Amino acid sequence: MSGDLLDPRLPAPAAAAPRGVWTQELRVGVGAQLAGILVLAAALRFFLLGQNSLWFVEAWVVWVVRHRWQDLVPLLSAGDAHPPLYYVLMKAWMGIAGASEAAMRLPSACFGVVSVALTYALMRRLAAAPVSLLAALMVGVSPFAVMASQEVRMYALLGTLALASTLALVVGCERGGLLRWGGYALLAAAMIYTQYLGGLVLLAHGVWVAWFERRHLGAWLLAAGGAAVLYLPWVPALLAQVGHGNGSPWYSRGAVVLDVGDLLGLMAFGGSLVGMGSYFFPGTAGPAAQVLILLPFLVTLWRGTASWMADRRSLALIGLPFVVTGVVLAACSFARLLIVYPRWFSYLVPFYAMVLARGVEDLAARVPARRAEVLALLIAGLLALGVPALGRYYFDPGFRPYPWRAAAELVRRQVRPHDFLLFVNGSAEIAFTYYFDQPHPSLALTPVEDARGPERDPAFTDLQARALATRYPRLWIIATPPLTPGMQERLRAHLDTAYRVIGSRSFPGIWVHLLEVRPPRPGA
Repeated sequence: MSGDLLDPRLPAPAAAAPRGVWTQELRVGVGAQLAGILVLAAALRFFLLGQNSLWFVEAWVVWVVRHRWQDLVPLLSAGDAHPPLYYVLMKAWMGIAGASEAAMRLPSACFGVVSVALTYALMRRLAAAPVSLLAALMVGVSPFAVMASQEVRMYALLGTLALASTLALVVGCERGGLLRWGGYALLAAAMIYTQYLGGLVLLAHGVWVAWFERRHLGAWLLAAGGAAVLYLPWVPALLAQVGHGNGSPWYSRGAVVLDVGDLLGLMAFGGSLVGMGSYFFPGTAGPAAQVLILLPFLVTLWRGTASWMADRRSLALIGLPFVVTGVVLAACSFARLLIVYPRWFSYLVPFYAMVLARGVEDLAARVPARRAEVLALLIAGLLALGVPALGRYYFDPGFRPYPWRAAAELVRRQVRPHDFLLFVNGSAEIAFTYYFDQPHPSLALTPVEDARGPERDPAFTDLQARALATRYPRLWIIATPPLTPGMQERLRAHLDTAYRVIGSRSFPGIWVHLLEVRPPRPGA
């Protein structure tokens, strides 16, 4: 008889649907709805996929994967701050599809669609089909998730693996077995091979198992140990990244503190409205205005959390990845140990959406006489707020900075055979040369503020400027942040000894200047 008893620590099975034709109709209905959501999610992610220029972090990925296979790990060890899995996948993909903007962004778009399906699958282990479909819909149309799915970055893949590993964890705890826990170990290893933030998701899993599934703690520790063993080959490269200070001083400068309001705005409706921060830029709204704007979402999240308190196991499973990641990164940001950008949290959108969907369901259930109408109104209202953000993202040229394609076209139209290209930092060189492939002599300057150790000596002097002037009558300056007024003043002072500016053009986040050799002074 004991084999027929339910373990109270496991989630209660979903209520059985009536047998016969009603079961078939329900299954067909849910399947059709999920298929529609996936089609909508795919349409939003594939729409205008190659319209926007690659910005530096995307161009960096392309630059890395254009190298030989045997060069990937040395390049990442010496100059990057991420694990290798995404780069390996993109290297293989580029060999098949090429290096155009759309081709390089297509894997992220596909991972984004898979995340929508996994959101439904994970939520369905914890809730009924309608609220699971609602969670999938919210992820499918989330502007924040769409933006992350249209980038040559690893966050869409990280989101897919975070969901898949969480689902595998639940299955492992519910059904056990070597193969299931082995699958979890593989997904966990893949997650931390994709982005170091994946380690925080694993930490959240460990807290959840220790708290709610203690009898499976040994199995989880073995699986986590297996993931650690699989990770050992990367440890020397990780130590090299730390030793080289990769990402410093960008990540360790700590000049910007994480704005929690901007982060919640991105999660809620994609940000960028009424003073809220966008995917690329911080907002201008103060805390009071942020709370007022976010109030409908905060109330819905509160109701979702409160309605789930009777099943703390499920609430913790969904909430801990967000809470652990948020607390750790916010602490690092507030302590000014590193810069934390809200867009880093895009892989957690599904976990946010599951709590929000539960809140919508709870609010609608409080008006039983008009439940369907209230539910439709709540869903329409919450989703409608994302339409302006998506519209800006797709069609507003000012929404996205760094139009490197336009900057390269400007130079291409006016460049002459013996012109010299002077890039202010390597970021400008890598992003610009993705679009500009004409052979020209060039030099990339590293501002002393961004250099380390003995490299902090001035990299460009009056003597070098005069030497360039003897060989190159015209010089192009192509600059991108970081470019402080002090950096500009030093560079201008050096160049003014030999060149004069004859043309300038500014793009969002890019500055292009054309200089020519100063004519001899009369009587000189």
